[in-house]
Amino acid sequence: MGSRRRAARDNPNRQYLGLAGRLDRRIDSLFAWIGTLKYFKSPICMVEDPGSYRIKGDQVRQLIDGVLQPGDILLRGYDGYLDGLLISHSGGTQGLQAHFSHAAIYLGDLDDAADRPIVARRLQTLDGSGHWLEATEAQKETIRQSTLYYQSGRQKVIHSMTRGVFVEDILTFLRCDHLAVLRLKDTQIRYDEETRQNAANTQLIHDLAGEGRAIHERLMRGETVSRADVLAAVHHSALGKIGSCYDFQFNAVKTAHVFSCSEFVYYCFKSIHCYLGLLPKRHAFMDRFFARDTITPGDIFETTQTQPNRAARLEVVWSSAA
Repeated sequence: MGSRRRAARDNPNRQYLGLAGRLDRRIDSLFAWIGTLKYFKSPICMVEDPGSYRIKGDQVRQLIDGVLQPGDILLRGYDGYLDGLLISHSGGTQGLQAHFSHAAIYLGDLDDAADRPIVARRLQTLDGSGHWLEATEAQKETIRQSTLYYQSGRQKVIHSMTRGVFVEDILTFLRCDHLAVLRLKDTQIRYDEETRQNAANTQLIHDLAGEGRAIHERLMRGETVSRADVLAAVHHSALGKIGSCYDFQFNAVKTAHVFSCSEFVYYCFKSIHCYLGLLPKRHAFMDRFFARDTITPGDIFETTQTQPNRAARLEVVWSSAA
């Protein structure tokens, strides 16, 4: 979601194995190319990445000077891009969420001494036999030293696009037509009985590690967890997966090996996904084709809406006029 690069093989850890891999290579390349196409109605034409955006400088200044906080979820969209049209017809077609085709997390300032050692620490790569293994230290260090994947400094965003999971400057990220900033509402988080039951029964919690698992276990014991603790775990989870490949086919939400943009946001907030009400859903293009269980940007936006049996846990703190 939100891919803008033509090559589908620009991640050094991407592999395509056997006959099935040849087909996947062609499918991934097709989706990467689709992500560069923008259509116009008058005159009817289609062009590759024309670079005209509706978010303007005064809105950018408003965001970076007084709105954004580390841990915010960013949803963005574009007018006329073909991949955005495909995504909008594959889930989240009602209301404002129809505008969003990409999701990311705002990290804020990154410091080499504290953050670089975390980068790629949970990176997994595919071996020649088709098994997912922990990346070697050499592979992790390659990602840490690559400016294509990690940069320290002010006001950074992390997300998953064609090259995989990487960090970039907020000013680059904000080149778009539509944007919404979502924030975890509660400063103190505590499970009610229904949420505890849902979290106990889900199979998607089993691969939590480190801070994420500790937060889950505390909540299951009935303890209260601060928003600051949750967002620290989100920060570490995000950095730890830098270098992971992009999930072009949006079918890896349960594996945490490769990520679409919204699958990556879901992974980073996985310790409280039941609390947020953010769960994989069945999506299909035009409700019929290429059905799969996944998370879309529209699903993330939907968690800001109060449901009959659940209060909204994320709130929209800023959205573009467009």
